Amino acid sequence: MSRVGLTLIHNLVFFVAVFGLQARAQSPEEVRRAFVDLHDDKVPHNCEHASDWLLKNREQLKDDLVDELYKTDWQGRDAIFHILLSTSSFVPDDRFIRFFENTLPERVSEQEDWKFINDHFEQFDPLLKEQVIKLSNRPHDMYVLWATAWLAKKRGVFDQYVPLFTPAVLAEVVKNLKDDQVRYNASQAVRFFLLLGDQSLPTLREATKSSDNQTASLARATIDALGGKRNAFGFLASKLSLAVAPFGPGPVSPDWLEGALQPYLERDTYP
Repeated sequence: MSRVGLTLIHNLVFFVAVFGLQARAQSPEEVRRAFVDLHDDKVPHNCEHASDWLLKNREQLKDDLVDELYKTDWQGRDAIFHILLSTSSFVPDDRFIRFFENTLPERVSEQEDWKFINDHFEQFDPLLKEQVIKLSNRPHDMYVLWATAWLAKKRGVFDQYVPLFTPAVLAEVVKNLKDDQVRYNASQAVRFFLLLGDQSLPTLREATKSSDNQTASLARATIDALGGKRNAFGFLASKLSLAVAPFGPGPVSPDWLEGALQPYLERDTYP
């Protein structure tokens, strides 16, 4: 047999083998089993294994994944969101966009979530504005509020969002400065106030009167940081996570910050 003939046979065998594996891997029973394993059923590693399998077959199963998204529980939903956001050919429709946005405060936000929102910003823009209003009644959803403000500033539309940050919203934001054992919410609140700038000052001045030392100290330091005082940034940096971003690299810390934070490593009160 000629070399060309052998090559054709080899390619044909390879094609049949690969096609056969894909067909087997996508059988209805295996798809159903994978979706069941995504659920929060306390079985160790089955969600992880199902997610890996679905991720490998995501291009062929994206329609099934979208359909399952609206039926599954919280764990399955989070896994499917991750898989779909990793699927290059996936085009979200309006229902998906709204469902994604409405469930965002219930999830631990990841960089891929906010990268996806940025990539589809025109669709998300009105929903983000709706979310700001809703967040005024949910003060502990600070990550979403801060990330929304950050993204609006990045996109050059911050002025459209500023009127939504009413005194009522800011009064809820300031509650996150309290020593409440909630991880990172004070960091997110301070980052939000720094983004908002002078509009934050009336709320922060009122917060300096708080009987909670953490609230009062963070409020005083944020006011001074807005005025450009390095020691204020030093205090904030010694207590909070400031150099982060919803996606992409965070802000670069200036050279002087390390020296400015040293005096506050053993102090919990500002100034």
